[in-house]
Amino acid sequence: MLSKNLIPAITLVLILVNCIVTYLFDLDAGRWARLITTLIFFTLSIGRGRRNMKILVAFSFLLFSDILLFFYENSLASSVTFILRIVAYLLLVSTVFPQIRNLKSSLFQRFVFLLVFGVNLVMLVFLVDMIPAKFDYPYMNVLFYAYGITMLALLIAAISYNNRYSDEPSFFFAAAALFLVFSDITSFIAYYLEFYEFYYPDRIFYILGLAGLIKFSRFAGRRRAVPQLESL
Repeated sequence: MLSKNLIPAITLVLILVNCIVTYLFDLDAGRWARLITTLIFFTLSIGRGRRNMKILVAFSFLLFSDILLFFYENSLASSVTFILRIVAYLLLVSTVFPQIRNLKSSLFQRFVFLLVFGVNLVMLVFLVDMIPAKFDYPYMNVLFYAYGITMLALLIAAISYNNRYSDEPSFFFAAAALFLVFSDITSFIAYYLEFYEFYYPDRIFYILGLAGLIKFSRFAGRRRAVPQLESL
């Protein structure tokens, strides 16, 4: 069994290395640092993810998407990258969906959910409209919307899952989902809006998200729902 301090130590080292590479080198070097980071966590998921193969497969899709980042300026590679990450996030949703599909909610809670979902969808539309014309290619908007809706689905699943169990593994899953989504948002700002300083939070959130998934995979399938939290 891996030492409980190993994952935090690896996470801290990877954050420092990625920040240094981002500061000193160009975009391609940063992509190499990201790829190596994903590969390290993928290797760790092989040892820890056996209880839930979906997590391991999700890591595989994230790894392949990071490889394609080297060709991201090509519209085909960019499109496939979006699709791979969408599939990875859907796999993460499916990991916890059996535990949350029977959650009960009131009419008011459903209204709030629809309102929040609608507000985020409108924000997504504004973000897509902010993308400079030089990055545009056929079906790009469709992929952006699909990716954004998938991120929202991941957040909803993670929060619902944490509400039901309210324990350590559900916390790690919720934290991983939040960090991955924050990483995507900051990456969008850095690349498409060309605020390059946002690559720092992008890398930090991404690494924390992967670390959270590794911690979650250690507990997968080993908890019981808290009775008083069976409804949202």
